[in-house]
Amino acid sequence: MAKWVWLRQLGYGALSSYQDYRAMFTWRSWSCGWLLRLLCQVLFFATLGRLVGSAGAEEYMAVGNAAILAPLGALGVVSSTLGERRSGTLQFLLISRANPHLVLASRGLHWLADGVITATIALMAVPALVDVHIAFGRLPLAFLLLLLMASSTYQLALSLTGVSLRWPGSRTYLTAGVGILLMLAGGVNTPTPRSGLLGALAHLLPAVNAIPALRALLGGESVPLGGIYLELAVAVGWGLAAHSILTWSLRRGVDRGTIDLP
Repeated sequence: MAKWVWLRQLGYGALSSYQDYRAMFTWRSWSCGWLLRLLCQVLFFATLGRLVGSAGAEEYMAVGNAAILAPLGALGVVSSTLGERRSGTLQFLLISRANPHLVLASRGLHWLADGVITATIALMAVPALVDVHIAFGRLPLAFLLLLLMASSTYQLALSLTGVSLRWPGSRTYLTAGVGILLMLAGGVNTPTPRSGLLGALAHLLPAVNAIPALRALLGGESVPLGGIYLELAVAVGWGLAAHSILTWSLRRGVDRGTIDLP
């Protein structure tokens, strides 16, 4: 029975995450507020592509900005984890027998789910918003790619969480900086650099390797599997980094007494 404790902890963490999300939004505020704002964001960038005077630019920016909603949504876990410290639950978690990394990872799953769902809806709405055609029959596979992109970004966000727990004031700068970096180097509005140091570093970011595969998938073309394999490798790498950084941050906080009980 003890070997399944981790699964129970994960389940309770996910349930708590769902309840947090219910407290944040109603169906009306989510659909008429949050989702509508994100769709307007996609429409804004797609319109910029149209103003360029190229149908290819319009499609490129519409699909890219719809897809990037999944990774950007996953970054919200940083705020949720810092909220555990502010509310005093992190301190009690550390003196319990629960696995703190597992609990903290599961407590922000609503951000991952929100990102994937909003990105999927945005991709479905793209043809109705702008003159862009996608292969609707491939949307289930596109959903899986979005899930992979959001999961790899979620691991990066957990790494940022470890840094933010050590230096709480850095949260806004870290999440905003990563979000901007993904928008600029992720192949969202312009192609990803393919050479030099910048190109090598860009491919270490989540979502960068999967977005070209998503474009090919929705365009009815053959999917480059190499990009998907690279995205899986990036997700594993950031997952290992997240575990190491979170463990270091929590242990250092306990050892130095910087995580106080409320």
